[in-house]
Amino acid sequence: MRDLSPGRGLLAALKADALSLTAWHVGMYGMMALLVFGVFQPLLGVRPEASSPVFWCVMQLAMLAGFATAYPMAWWLVRRGVKERM
Repeated sequence: MRDLSPGRGLLAALKADALSLTAWHVGMYGMMALLVFGVFQPLLGVRPEASSPVFWCVMQLAMLAGFATAYPMAWWLVRRGVKERM
């Protein structure tokens, strides 16, 4: 879209997305670990299986946490000119 060579385009994409995706994963996986190992296992003595509705409800909360950690990083990257506004 910006007439970059494939190598420069790949580098620009990595710069724009690596930090925001990392922030997303920190929030999402951190919340999953907190809920599964800090709530379900100690209080109920079970881990929700991936085939259970409880797991997917917990995953929705974790995705909200991922959004909450990725949004400030994406905002900062846009302000710095690394990422483009949509």
